[in-house]
Amino acid sequence: MKFDILQRAPAMEAAIARTTNKRHLAILENYRRHAILEVCGLYEGILAPDMIVPNPVYRFHTPKGTRVIEGMEAVRAEYQSYVDQNTTVIYHTQEHCAVDDDGLYTEYVSHRFFPGKVLLAMGDSIDDPDATYMATLTQSMFWPYDEEARLVEERVYRGNDRKLHRCEPDEVITMQECRDKLMPLLRPVAKVR
Repeated sequence: MKFDILQRAPAMEAAIARTTNKRHLAILENYRRHAILEVCGLYEGILAPDMIVPNPVYRFHTPKGTRVIEGMEAVRAEYQSYVDQNTTVIYHTQEHCAVDDDGLYTEYVSHRFFPGKVLLAMGDSIDDPDATYMATLTQSMFWPYDEEARLVEERVYRGNDRKLHRCEPDEVITMQECRDKLMPLLRPVAKVR
């Protein structure tokens, strides 16, 4: 079965639809924009000065430990690695999303596409390095935002329930497909004031 990339984050869209607080709505809208740009591999839009603070910090917590990425150049390099490895496309299921003055909270099952060669380099045992695989795991995040609804930090918590599924070619969602379908839906950066 192939996921419909247009339905990748329904809880986020529902939260946007019901939110009336201007700050909360700006946070949600900027998270939505971030998510679209990320899966499309267009990370420079995420790193724009009206979307993110000058010195962001990303913390990835996994069962193997915590990795901290600090500073704009390090964050830029992280996103570039996703594009280079062709691992930008992520789909959410079983999603929960909430927002308050501090930022965005979300929990979901993440489905991310990986070339087999990338998984081998990461130490995974797979049977076909030329195939595309979907890595599925539970993930939760808290993203603090500043007073202008710019991202300050990503705090990402990945569960130990990771599973790999070898995809049939017609199951794979490509970065180009994301661009074709999602970029027409991209809205401008949301402002608090």
